[in-house]
Amino acid sequence: MKKSLLSVFTMVAMAAAFTACSNDDIEVPDVKNGEARSVFMKLELPTLTRSTEPPVASGTVATVSNLHVYFHDGTSILKYVNATTTTPITIANLTTGTQITDVPAAATTVTVCGNIPAGTSLPTGGTVAALKAVQLEITSQSAVADVVLSGDDKPLQTWTTGSPALPYAPGITDGDKYAEVEIGPAVARVEIEGLATTASSAVDGFTLEGIYVNNFFEKFNLAGTVVGTKVQYGATPAAYAQGQGLYTPANAGKLFDQSAVAATGIPKEVIPPTAGQRWAYQVVPNGNSTDANEQLQLVFKLSNLAAKASSSVNFGTGDQFITVRGFKDGSGNIVELEKGKIYTISKADFTFDESNLSTIPNTSAVSVWLKVTVKAWTVVPVKPNL
Repeated sequence: MKKSLLSVFTMVAMAAAFTACSNDDIEVPDVKNGEARSVFMKLELPTLTRSTEPPVASGTVATVSNLHVYFHDGTSILKYVNATTTTPITIANLTTGTQITDVPAAATTVTVCGNIPAGTSLPTGGTVAALKAVQLEITSQSAVADVVLSGDDKPLQTWTTGSPALPYAPGITDGDKYAEVEIGPAVARVEIEGLATTASSAVDGFTLEGIYVNNFFEKFNLAGTVVGTKVQYGATPAAYAQGQGLYTPANAGKLFDQSAVAATGIPKEVIPPTAGQRWAYQVVPNGNSTDANEQLQLVFKLSNLAAKASSSVNFGTGDQFITVRGFKDGSGNIVELEKGKIYTISKADFTFDESNLSTIPNTSAVSVWLKVTVKAWTVVPVKPNL
């Protein structure tokens, strides 16, 4: 007796409003390797943000504009389904539950990704390895609408009489198949509220000329691994300016910001020009949690430094730099950046004095301290002690 295959997906897209993908139709490869099955799917959506936007809160509901669903046997893609707001099977259908027919019986696993940037070519057949090898640029992930969603491969499970009921799969019967799949942002995010001088600092004024992401990976793939080598601009001050390297006008707000914000108040502080906003950057987790020289760096360029009259400090006329080299927890352990998490640097926690300034970026690892609290995309407050 034939059994229908009920593959049920609960896809939680944690953190992000998303862009359209390139394929608009559902393509069904030839059914092979045995009996064709039907698939029942249900989608649940939670979210994300970006550079100089309001900070994102945990649990924000995502808007997904495109999903790519692959049924496979661990090696070969046996069926591909694309869901948008206009395809025969829509994202709205999936949120309430819908059936997909003609899934090859040989399919044992499902893989789902979403919001692939326009211009990126995804396979509709072939091997799972080729799918996982698809490369993406981190600069394509700069805004809420661009964040790629991905998740782990999920085996199809067998439902039997007496198993807990599945609310999203009405009519599931003994021997039917199902899977619950969770997808989320494929990148991490760093948000910066601002920075300020300490009360005892000799600094009486400064201008934040720019913030530059350094020691980062430019590419990653759908397997969740980095591609190529890190981009590292070293200790040359001139390298940290628009027009140098990847700090092009097109990448402003993605890899750097140059806003020339003058410090105000007592103690002196700077925040993004628009109240309530954050400087924020999507980054590729580097998968290294122990080597300080492997961590993401943020280079802050300051100009117009003025010293308090009561101090004996003379800053001169050139630019100076504050370099953040990774994040640490309260025990001094380096925090590994993880996809789907937002690492927030509070203005109150990012304080500095003249001892933290240098005429060149200190891109080699020294003693740098940031206290990180991870909230659930997931949001993570970060406290830098420089």
